[in-house]
This record gives sequence, structure tokens and C-alpha cells, in this order.
Amino acid sequence: MKIRNMVILFSVIMIAGYLATITTIYATQINRVDVTEINSIVKTIEKDWRDGDTIKSGMFGGMSYQIALFTDENYQALLFDSIKNRQTIMDLTGTAADGQEEFLGKIIILTDGSEEATMKRNLTILISLTFGLVMIMVYLVLGLVHTAILRPFGVLKAFARKIADGDLEFQLPMDRGNYFGAFTESFDLMREELRKARQGEYQANISKKELVAELSHDIKTPVATIKAICELLEIKLATVKSEDLPGSTAATTLTESIEKIAVIDAKADIIDALISNLFHATLEELEMLKVNISEEPSTVIIKMLKEMDNFGKIQFKNDLAECLIFCDPLRLGQVIDNIISNSYKYADTDIDIWFNLDKTEKNLTITIKDYGPGINPDECPLVCEKFFRGSGETVQNTPGSGLGLYLARQFMVAMGGSIRCYNEEGFTVELGIRVV
Repeated sequence: MKIRNMVILFSVIMIAGYLATITTIYATQINRVDVTEINSIVKTIEKDWRDGDTIKSGMFGGMSYQIALFTDENYQALLFDSIKNRQTIMDLTGTAADGQEEFLGKIIILTDGSEEATMKRNLTILISLTFGLVMIMVYLVLGLVHTAILRPFGVLKAFARKIADGDLEFQLPMDRGNYFGAFTESFDLMREELRKARQGEYQANISKKELVAELSHDIKTPVATIKAICELLEIKLATVKSEDLPGSTAATTLTESIEKIAVIDAKADIIDALISNLFHATLEELEMLKVNISEEPSTVIIKMLKEMDNFGKIQFKNDLAECLIFCDPLRLGQVIDNIISNSYKYADTDIDIWFNLDKTEKNLTITIKDYGPGINPDECPLVCEKFFRGSGETVQNTPGSGLGLYLARQFMVAMGGSIRCYNEEGFTVELGIRVV
């Protein structure tokens, strides 16, 4: 039912109740008496009084009466009560000894108040019915407002919150019958357009990142060729230099050529490292750096560390307990390689390694520590953030992109482990690995 129809029905009920109340009030006559009948009663009472019947109260014609003689002590009180109760009062006269008419008192026609009680009852019924109908209409209007306005508005509010949270798959219920039907359809069309736009943006970003990954991979091939040619030229020129060349000018030129080739080789290494970092970062954003966890013996860690001990600086401070661990050997190797490489680049000191197996917590901790300058204490919480590099002079003067420890953290978390970095007489990294 429309609100307009509810208002019209409410107005009709109010007007009908008002008219019924007014009609009842004017149709009810309180203490209404028949004048002819009253006169007949008065004449009969006067006749009986003259005939010697001195009964002061009785009933005649279905009406009760009472005689109040002015000689009675309570005469005035009876008159006041009669006036207060709106009763009919008539004069009572008689014939004196000299034949003249004399005033004896009053005849009071008694009423039981039933007309007034009936009127009050009728008015009470009418008012109660009107008030009840009004209350019913009010509740109906409130229910209609809740159903047709407040509840659809709440649905729209929840829909807006879903859209703000990025949930564009949430479909808005369509109801053309309520007052928000047109808005509902418009909002749902807006959601569809936003969803399509977001899908298009997502696909565009994926395509862009895939293009970057493909280009990074393709660029590595010519860079590898440049490095191979540089190595070949260095070997050949070194062989030629080892021979006795006549003239110092030719020897000097050969030495300069070897130095320039070495510079080209070094720059190629930098380009290769940058491309590798870009490639890994792009793959990580594409979620293509998958982690395949399996149960492996803890001895794989020793093997990884020994393979990376290219400069003989790694020292094991205690033995590694043999156990089974949860890890991806490829990703764990990348993590350890990154940490050891950072120590080589930024510290160039001995690297001490401790192992601690906690059987209660089922956790294997690997502590890797170098004795370099470490990192600014204020920057420790940021070392595992993407593209972050420390502000120290050694770090700034060393090539890097700030992705190594970031990827290490991603891999460790994906394997259910942890990584923690801090300063303690150098730079220390703790790796937590789950034990089977």
C-alpha cells in the first residue's frame, strides 16, 4: 500500500471518528422528561395530598418522586441536591382554610442518572475505537516506512560499504516496487561498470608486468653473450701479452685493451644483476615465484652453505642436528645465497654460523653473522622492505636494488618460517625453519 493511500485512509478514519463522537453527543439527551407526563404526576400528587394522602415519596407512571415541604428542616438541602443532580422540580400547592391556594413545597422528579452513564459509556467506546484505529494506522505507516524506505536504504548502505571495501562481486537485490527501485538499478549498473573497469585495469597491469618479465629475460641473452665475449677476449689478450711482444707501445696498448674489456665485463655484470632483480621483482608481483614445500633432511643446509663458501670465510660454530625440515630447497638456497652474498659485499669479514634445534617448538634456527659495520639501528625494521637500501656509505657505494632481503622474507614466510635481522657486533640474520 502506498503511503499516499495510507494517509487518505488515516484521514477518513479520523473524520469518521470525529463525526460519530459529535453525533453521539448531540443525540444523547441527559435527564430528558415528558412535560405532559410531569404535569399529570403533579396534579395527581396534589389531588392525593388534598385528599389526605401525605406520603412524601413514591412512584407514578414509572417515575419516582419526592415531596419536600418548605416546613421540613432539610428543605433547602433537598433543593440543592436536586439542582446539582439536574432533576425536575415542580411547585406543590394546596387549598387553605379560607379557600385560597397556598404554597406547600416542591415536588422533585427523581432520575437515576442512567442517561448520563449511557452517554459516557458511548463516548468512551467511540473514543477508544478511534484511538485504537489511529494507533493501528500509525503502526501500519511506520511498518510501511520501514519496509519501503528504511530497509532499502539500509541495503544501499551495505552495498556502498561493500563497494568501498573493493567487493565488486556483491550483487544488489533488485526491487522495482520500493521507492529506491530506480536507484537500485543505477547503483548495480555502476557496480558492473566498476567491476569491468577494474578487470580491465588488472589485465592491463598483468600484461605490462608480463612484458617487463619477457623483456628482462630476453635482455639477459645478449648480456650473457657480451660477458662471454669479454671473457674470451681477456683470455686471448692475456695469452698474447704473455708472449714477448716487440716494442713497449704494443704492450701498453694491449694492457689498456685488457682494462677496457674488464670495465665492459664489470658493467655487464651490473646490467645482469639489475635485470635479474627486475625479473625477480616482476615475477614476485605476478605471483609466479612459487614455493613448493617438501620434507627435506637438514643436511641440505650444510650443502648449500658449503657451495657458497667461495672465499673460505664461512665458519660453523656448532654442529647441525640431523632432522627433517619443511622447505623448498630452491627457495631456501636463494635465501641463504642472498644473505651470504650481502655479507661478502658489505662486510667482507668472516661469517660465523650457529644452529639451534628446539624440539619443543619444532623449530630450527640458523644464525648467520658477519662482523661488518652493520646497519643503522633505526633502519633495521625496514631492511626486508621492497627496494629499501640502507643509508650507510658502504651500502650506497655498492651496486644493488634492495630486493634480496625482501624476496628472502617472502620465501621464508611462504615456507612457514621466519627471518629476523639485527645488529650485534656486526650484522646478524636469524632464519627460523619448521621442523617435521
